[in-house]
Amino acid sequence: MRTSLVRFFLTILANTFLHSPYQHSSPPESSQCSTPLGSESGGKRRRGRRGKQKGLGEVVSVHEKKEAKTSPFPLLLLCRATRRRITEVYDEMYQIVRAKRNDTGKVHEFINCLVDARNELLHKSEMVQRSCRIKKALLSNPCSRRANSYDRLCEQVHKLEAEHKRLKKDADIYNYIQEQLQMSESYKLLIELSALVEKAEREDALATEAAEMTFEELLAQEKSDAAFWQRHRKLTSILPK
Repeated sequence: MRTSLVRFFLTILANTFLHSPYQHSSPPESSQCSTPLGSESGGKRRRGRRGKQKGLGEVVSVHEKKEAKTSPFPLLLLCRATRRRITEVYDEMYQIVRAKRNDTGKVHEFINCLVDARNELLHKSEMVQRSCRIKKALLSNPCSRRANSYDRLCEQVHKLEAEHKRLKKDADIYNYIQEQLQMSESYKLLIELSALVEKAEREDALATEAAEMTFEELLAQEKSDAAFWQRHRKLTSILPK
């Protein structure tokens, strides 16, 4: 009897398990996207691309650092064309100095670059100082003491003062570059050549003036001067009889 009851209960449990709805249900989906086996190489490609992008970024950053190193002076307030021109000619001058050569033409070009930079810095300095004086005069005006206009003028004055400080730094850098140029052998040679050229031009001018006037013309010019005869009379009157 007991064995028959046990068999009966086992049969019921087996039927219940076979007809259960959870037997053929799909597995729960993960909140994270699962990577299939076939896409494993795709993950490697992504990592490779990221590595390549990172490598390119490092190359660009190294190139930018190299460019920053080649520019020996950060003249921030100059226009980009003048700054690039000064940097290029400075690098060429550096190569000339390293090779121990003299190139007066390149020195003359560099001097012209510095003259343009000086004129640009002077113009910017005058503009900044004039704008700063105008803004400070407006601040002292009682009509402009409203909250909005006063704060705006104060902010503009602070910006102009900061720009003036940057101009001072650029002026110091410009003076340093000029001192370095004056210490170079090419610059000294150019100064000597300029002095020789000026001396030759003066001598040529004097020789031209002397060649244009003969002795007879010079004597006639002296005789036409009344002071010549007065000096002659005085001298003859002093002579003893």
